[in-house]
Amino acid sequence: MSLQNKTIHRYRLFFPKDTLREASSRTGIQITRVFRLFNGKPMKVEELEAFEKAINDKIAENPNFSRLNYVLEEASSLLTNDELGKLADYMERRVTNKKYARTYIRPLFQDVSIA
Repeated sequence: MSLQNKTIHRYRLFFPKDTLREASSRTGIQITRVFRLFNGKPMKVEELEAFEKAINDKIAENPNFSRLNYVLEEASSLLTNDELGKLADYMERRVTNKKYARTYIRPLFQDVSIA
C-alpha cells in the first residue's frame, strides 16, 4: 500500500462520514481535487501534508492517543521481540473483541406499540 493510500485510509478511519465538501474545507484542497484524490489520482506533497495535518489535529483532541503512541515508541526500543509480540497479540484481541461486541449490541428499549 502506498503512502497516499495509507493516508487516505487513515483519514477515512478518523472521519468516516465526511462528505467531499467537508474533506475539502478541512484540508483546504478544492472539492474536485479531493474527489480525484479519493479516486486514486496521484497526490502532491502539499496535499499529503494537508491530509496529515487534519489527521494530527483529530489525534490531538484525544490526549490518550498521543500517550499511547509515546508508550509504543518506548516499548519498541526497550522490549524484546517476544514481549512486543505478546503486546501486539493482546491489543489485536482487544480490538477484535470490540469489533464483534459492537455487532451484537441490541437496543435496550425496543419500540413497543401500546394499543
